[in-house]
Amino acid sequence: MTCGERVAAALAMERPDRVPIVPQFVMGTALRLCDVTPGRGYSDPELAHQCMLRVFDQYGGWDALYQTGPDVADSGLAARQPLRFLAPGRDLPDDAALQVHEAEVITLADYDLIAELGWARFYDEVLASRLIDGDAAEAAARVTRLDRLARERCAPDWAARGVAPMYAAMEAHPFFTLSLGRSLLRFTEDLYFRPQLVERVLPAMTRDLIERFSRKVAATGIKGVLLAEERVSAFHYPLRIFDRFWAPYTVQIVDAMWSMGVITTLHLDTDFSKNLPWFRQHLPRGSYVLQLDHTTDIFAAKELLDGHAMFHGDLPAAMQSIGRPEDVAAYVKRLIDGVGYNGGFILGVACNTAPDCRPENFRAFLETGRSYAGGRRP
Repeated sequence: MTCGERVAAALAMERPDRVPIVPQFVMGTALRLCDVTPGRGYSDPELAHQCMLRVFDQYGGWDALYQTGPDVADSGLAARQPLRFLAPGRDLPDDAALQVHEAEVITLADYDLIAELGWARFYDEVLASRLIDGDAAEAAARVTRLDRLARERCAPDWAARGVAPMYAAMEAHPFFTLSLGRSLLRFTEDLYFRPQLVERVLPAMTRDLIERFSRKVAATGIKGVLLAEERVSAFHYPLRIFDRFWAPYTVQIVDAMWSMGVITTLHLDTDFSKNLPWFRQHLPRGSYVLQLDHTTDIFAAKELLDGHAMFHGDLPAAMQSIGRPEDVAAYVKRLIDGVGYNGGFILGVACNTAPDCRPENFRAFLETGRSYAGGRRP
């Protein structure tokens, strides 16, 4: 099987010749594995891209791409994320990791503007200026250079290696976006004391997101999108919050994509164990992938949603950074046997690759995935 055929088989709930491997590989890991300081990498996207290619080549590659370009600090502006990013070598010491500064950058008054303008226009016309420290024109120029790098270098370089992106687009769920922009504390107050404000904007944000996803799918031909959520699980809120403010809009997004033949990957961080029954009850079979971060028990999730959902995960960060290669290999085998025994499974990591992932552990992850036939239900 080719890389693409292997991934397609898993997404069709079939069992391919071996488990497809798609590490959620990010730039910070590539820099570490290439002995390049974060400060150098974040100030030089071309260098960062070369590091990502070098790791792919030196470690034998994998089956599809989580990200095609370097995720430097300005990527947040390009993706319309309501966050300030502190970059190594610019805002932080050269050897520091990229930091996210969450603050109340969306005000109560902004709810009316979001409802009127939609998220994209609100971000571009109102919010972006609040997030940029320094010259706005220079920040815009950096984003333009990133876009050019992605089109002219990243896409052709990866295509030459025979791997394609998993997703036409990656975005945060509207609920998650509001939580990031209002801040977790203020948004929680809104949910409990001003729910009508939240419910006023969620429909418009959802329509906008579906339109953006649809345009990207049409432009790329890629039949997958990623929808990220890290704030709505029962770890944070009771199920009534999930049911009221997240579930209906997720159904709209997944159904809209599924009507186009597009599978939605739900990148779910924190423990969704109590929320899992909802997915079988409300989403079409085969329309979604659960990409879990190891706080949700992926083996229990498989038991509950077997034959209904696909799964992507979930080598934990601690095992990547302080584990031993034999620990990594054993856990990968457990995943292949326990989650991938009947197909519908993509081998990945928990959330993203750890910035301090040890080279021997990353190699063990990839080599075990490539060589272990397994697939025996434990």
